[in-house]
Amino acid sequence: MSIQNAKKFIERVKHDDLFRKELYKVNGVDGFNQFIKKKELTFDEMEFEEAHSMMMFKCQFAEEHDELENTVNLIKLVLM
Repeated sequence: MSIQNAKKFIERVKHDDLFRKELYKVNGVDGFNQFIKKKELTFDEMEFEEAHSMMMFKCQFAEEHDELENTVNLIKLVLM
């Protein structure tokens, strides 16, 4: 598990339509964990939050910040 995997995951959700559509089909936390394991992008909740914080810190423009927040909120919504 790693922060790098969490960052890669967020980037793929943000930029890869097919990956995002697969994520939409995930059912709950167990399904999510299977999904990231299948994609070889395992990470835990703390690593996800750390990756999110690091990526937010690097945002230089409001648009970047908003796009990242929207992506992270989408991921969290899928897990509910």
